[in-house]
Amino acid sequence: MQLTRFSDLSLRLLLYLASRDKPLETVVTVRAAAELFHVPYTHMVKVAYQLGLAGLVETAKGRGGGLRLGRRPESLRIGEIVRITEPKGGLIDCWTQPCPLREDCLLKSALDEAYEAFFRALDRYSLAQMAKTPSLQKLVQITG
Repeated sequence: MQLTRFSDLSLRLLLYLASRDKPLETVVTVRAAAELFHVPYTHMVKVAYQLGLAGLVETAKGRGGGLRLGRRPESLRIGEIVRITEPKGGLIDCWTQPCPLREDCLLKSALDEAYEAFFRALDRYSLAQMAKTPSLQKLVQITG
């Protein structure tokens, strides 16, 4: 399964926020995050907005505003994040277009099983676990 660019940016942003010394207090601006990950500001605004709606980040506008984690990184599972950021549905769409195999197709159930196994595997890892890498720590030191 390939994640969308939106999920990719969401995970990167959350990992960066989680790697801060005080992730529930340290504020990072959307512009700084966009520059850090070399993405358009408008893309990062969309990511921040959706993560805010989901309660994964807290957002504040104006002077001194920005983003910070909305929950403790230990409580955020990677599978939960991806479920929020990925479009809903399975690996294949059997309902939009007519399919003569739909009535007794075994492929859909096999793919659904694989899809759920993917999320179960991601659920084994917390954001805090994933944020403990030397490269993230170095990035935090460089960016302040």
